[in-house]
Order: sequence, then C-alpha cells, then structure tokens
Amino acid sequence: MDYKTIMVFGAHPDDELTMSGTMAKLAQAGVRVVVVQMTDGSEGYPRPEMRDTIVAVRREEAEAANKVIGIARRVYIGSPDMGLVNDKPTLKKCIQAIREERPDALFTQGPDDYHRDHINTHYISVDARWHAGEPVAAELGPSWKTPHLYYYKGISRRQLPTIAIDVSATAHKRPEALATQVSQYTLFRRTQEEFLADAARIKTSGQRYTESFWIAERNPLSDFLPRGI
Repeated sequence: MDYKTIMVFGAHPDDELTMSGTMAKLAQAGVRVVVVQMTDGSEGYPRPEMRDTIVAVRREEAEAANKVIGIARRVYIGSPDMGLVNDKPTLKKCIQAIREERPDALFTQGPDDYHRDHINTHYISVDARWHAGEPVAAELGPSWKTPHLYYYKGISRRQLPTIAIDVSATAHKRPEALATQVSQYTLFRRTQEEFLADAARIKTSGQRYTESFWIAERNPLSDFLPRGI
C-alpha cells in the first residue's frame, strides 16, 4: 500500500468507519485520504423531531469523524438516503471525483448487502472507476485509471482473495470516530461513554488488531510480486 492518495466510497456518513484504522494509519503516513459519501443521511433519525435537522447534524458528525481519522476531504454526492439510484448524474459526479483526486486505490462496499443504498454504492463506484479511466466525458477532467480496487465490507456469497492490514497502532480510531456519530447511538445501541471506553481499552491492550479487505475481481496486482518472478 505504497499509495499517495486513496478514495473510499460509503453509502451513508458512517459506512466508511468500518476501515477507520486503515484510513488513520495511511493518513498518519502522509497518504491523502478522500471519502465519497453517496447519500445525505436524511433517514437516519431515531426520533420524529429530528427529521428537519438530521442532514445538517450528520454532516457535522461526518466532519468530526474526518478530524479524528485524518480524512483530508469528504465529497458529498447528496443523493437522498434510501433513494440512491444508479443514474447518469450520480455516476458523473463520482467520475469527476475520481478524476479530480486521481487515487492510487479505491475502497468501496461489496455487492452482498441488505440495504439498497449499499448495493447501489457498490455498482456506481465500480462503474465510475472504469468510466473514469476511459477517454469519455472530457468535461469531467482528464481520464484516470485507478490501479487497485478493494471491498471493505459487503462480501459474503463469493470467494475473493483478502489482505489483512495491521492497524494495532490506530485501531482505537474506529470507536473514537463512532463516538462522534451522536445521532446514531440508538442504531448502534452504544453510548459515547462506551465507545470512548473501548478506545481507551484498545490503546492500552497491547493486542494486535487487523482490518481485512477483499481484492476485487479483475484487479491488476502485478506489482505485488518482486520483479523477475
């Protein structure tokens, strides 16, 4: 993972936090970490009185998570929560984001999921990666072929090779980031105090922590082997 820039696609404001340890580790090493958030999180309110403010609240929470992890930029695609569709305007926004950032690797959600937004995030991001590398839609910027593609969750019905990243030094960043998502505590069934206690325990545990990723189909990985082999 000798990368300069990575791009992580997530359906909702907290989906990408699954790989918080890896994002934080790369950010600390000087890698530019960019998150593409596909929906506005507008349905993520546990109480009716939160409906009119939830989009603003979730954006504030996303920005707070950025600071915890070291995310350099979050691209807001702005599709409605529960209403993400694989249409041309959404695809072009994602193509433009890829061409602007020119990432060395793209991390996205896999196709095996129960949530329509998660599934569509998979197909749109994989499609956008391919289109971004083709000589099409030139108004979106110069074409860019992202070398590596990984899935960070959403793989259950297929066999793909995996890699495990040692995140022992940054594993505590995941509960710290989740602690910023105050509006989602009801969904998580956890409190801020519990998240922060987890972070403190992980920091001092001395245990080894890893995060695993699936290497996507038809992924060119010739540079994983030494030259001449």
